[in-house]
Amino acid sequence: MRSVYMDSKKIVNSIRHTGMLVLMLLFFSGSQCSKDTRRYEEVRFDFLIPISFAPLKDTIRVGEELTITTQFSDSVYDIKSGKLYHMPDFNWKPLLYIKKLVAPDKTFSSQPTTGSQFEYSNVIGGFVTQSNSAAGMRYVYENKQYKLVVKVKPNGPGVFYIVFTNDFSPGQVRLPQSFAPNTTPGVNRVPVIGFMRNYVNNGQTNYHILRQHCYVEIPGLDSISIWDYKNGGYTFVVK
Repeated sequence: MRSVYMDSKKIVNSIRHTGMLVLMLLFFSGSQCSKDTRRYEEVRFDFLIPISFAPLKDTIRVGEELTITTQFSDSVYDIKSGKLYHMPDFNWKPLLYIKKLVAPDKTFSSQPTTGSQFEYSNVIGGFVTQSNSAAGMRYVYENKQYKLVVKVKPNGPGVFYIVFTNDFSPGQVRLPQSFAPNTTPGVNRVPVIGFMRNYVNNGQTNYHILRQHCYVEIPGLDSISIWDYKNGGYTFVVK
């Protein structure tokens, strides 16, 4: 009887010991998870990309070419910090959208896309994909500069708006850790691209034509969208 009692006692103690180990592991693992979540801090960078159109005028003819040019250093300007950040040979994934403005009382998203009403040609870098909704482009990177020269030619009349964006969402693209060093103990900073700012003709974008032919000044519109409408696209009339 004594041996049976001693054996059962050892089993109970073993079970208790194992249970304590499991509880301790669960406790520390849960603490670690919550600790990692609390330490995460996203740091966003809004890079400014200059773009120019020629000829710079309100109205062009059917069949007349518009030349679109982009050239900027690989030390790229961040609007939020006011500093330059070195980004050599980076894939910016630029996109071009063309909208035909047919309803002054409708928002930008409700206006039809009309990429198929234009002809596209490349000079430096250029278009790599094309559809009626959007055209993907690629910059040439050489001598520490990003370059793009393309031409678009309308095949019919109308009021058009060309707008630029990039094929990634805010927060999707991770940047080098050196852009946002972990200087605060217990805080894990994660640098990412936020809102890209494609800056057209130093702000000369024929915004007055856009405003006349599209409902853009929506009450309560966020500041990023307002900036993009005024600076990130180009509106023109084709006759």
